[in-house]
Amino acid sequence: MPWYLQMHLRIFPFLLIAYLYTGWRVSRSLATLFALPAGRVRAGVGLVVLCLNLLPLLIFFTYRGGRGEQLYLFRPQLQTLDYLATFPFWIGLIVVVEILPYFLALDLAGGVIRLLPTLKNWEWSRWKAGLHLAILAFFTVYVGIRSFLDTSRVRLETYRVEAAQLPPSMENLTLTFISDVQVDRYTGENKLKRLEEKVRQAGGDLLLFGGDMVTSGEQFNARAQGFMCELAAPLGRIACMGDHDYWSNSRSIPEGLRRCGWTFLQDRHHLIEYKGSKILITGVTHIYSQRIPPARLKKLLAEAPAADLKIFLIHQPSDHAIRAAREYGYHLVLAGHTHGGQIVFRPFGIPLAPTRFENRFYSGFYHYRDLPVIVTNGVGLTLAPLRYQAPAEVVKVTLARK
Repeated sequence: MPWYLQMHLRIFPFLLIAYLYTGWRVSRSLATLFALPAGRVRAGVGLVVLCLNLLPLLIFFTYRGGRGEQLYLFRPQLQTLDYLATFPFWIGLIVVVEILPYFLALDLAGGVIRLLPTLKNWEWSRWKAGLHLAILAFFTVYVGIRSFLDTSRVRLETYRVEAAQLPPSMENLTLTFISDVQVDRYTGENKLKRLEEKVRQAGGDLLLFGGDMVTSGEQFNARAQGFMCELAAPLGRIACMGDHDYWSNSRSIPEGLRRCGWTFLQDRHHLIEYKGSKILITGVTHIYSQRIPPARLKKLLAEAPAADLKIFLIHQPSDHAIRAAREYGYHLVLAGHTHGGQIVFRPFGIPLAPTRFENRFYSGFYHYRDLPVIVTNGVGLTLAPLRYQAPAEVVKVTLARK
């Protein structure tokens, strides 16, 4: 069973606990406010929970029956079951995780209220029931709209980066940075057209790609390569290896991009002459299956040719790699991998995403001491078929003298 299907089954028990608690609260709230029979309400809520969790049940029973290879998730196009099981599962997961902390907070507030003599006669149960349903209604609508927009649209994120001792000729030089395109069964032609339009709108002098051209397997490689080969930039196109590129085909993806003019850097340097000055791009392979040891990385950077502008291109925004880039005088680090979290929860305004446990720099523009670091949200998807509060994006960088 592929890892992403295993993840669904691992998530499910914890999700079920959250559903049992929030479903219990919603059932009681409906019965309290509308004087409905408690048994019927519980049955109705239970049916909704069952429908929202068809996906892990389908995965489990399909593999249990020895027919795992026939699962609809392996088909190259979206199926009816995607709309009946896959998308509802993930929308439901986001909604229940979003409402959970607020429901718990209401329970804590209720405990405090019961301890205060002046509030004992207050009809807290009806107020709480109303708040439960209002919270549920709000997040159901918000999550549906927000996930659709963040998944289907591609925004253009612009940054101005100041570099020390930048030659006057490089003032206002522009870079376009994309990553994690991850063409797969969820990638519609409209999404690729929007991405192409944003790359064209960015109009960078140099185009850089942070890896992950496809999500898995090789059935989408030709389509993804065809798209990537259509992109252009005056000073060239430069890429590095991503995790999913390596897992898909670590030889054919670099070779395919090189055939159509991309420079694919695997622990290599590339110099570009620009108006009498030099731009250095160092592309490093640092992925789950092939991590670059600190000593080897430092040796690579120590051997880098001199340049007026030094750009460090890497897939995973590793702390040790960023430290090394600063130590060896790079002006900018560009990374992807994180998807900006892809699904980012914000209970009480606090951003929570699993990728934050792995990566200190996970989305946006940072400074590691005096070194600018940009980690893009990317465009594509992993595990979940949607984005939430981590919009797909293309990055445009304009360079300025410090």
